[in-house]
Amino acid sequence: MAELITEVDKNDNFLGLREREEFYSGKHIHRAAQLILLNPENKMLIQKRSPQKRWFPGRYTYSVSGTVANESYEACMEREMLEEIGISVPFRKLFKIPCIVENKGAFHTVFSGLCSEKTASLIRPDPEEATSLEWVELEELHGAVKNEPEKYTPSLRAGIIKIYQEGYEKYIF
Repeated sequence: MAELITEVDKNDNFLGLREREEFYSGKHIHRAAQLILLNPENKMLIQKRSPQKRWFPGRYTYSVSGTVANESYEACMEREMLEEIGISVPFRKLFKIPCIVENKGAFHTVFSGLCSEKTASLIRPDPEEATSLEWVELEELHGAVKNEPEKYTPSLRAGIIKIYQEGYEKYIF
């Protein structure tokens, strides 16, 4: 059975469900959920996307990233966290960012979560999703997305830039 993804219009109004393959045409807007996962030292976990990924292969992105199926952003985040890194931590909604060009792309809702050292040691990346995971200082990541944007997904760049424009202190635990 084909996976169904939530389609929305340019104002993020629900239009219906479409098969995932239809979004690869670049003619539809979908919803996605992203996680800024921090460790006790306020380092953020990022993943390097697997080369077989359809969107932005080999680029760095959030630790967890998923397309919203017939579910809420929160349900998507809970599901994707378990699938992609094998853990579940409490999380909170931070903001929504549009990454839409010429009526294609997605509305990304960004969440943040905090994990303990013990929980961090249990993280196991899904090899279909990521080739590697790294803990990065937020300030270092902010500089990197500005200086080497081609290494990062558009949604990660937009999210990190938004955090620093608004003052990152309000986004860390």
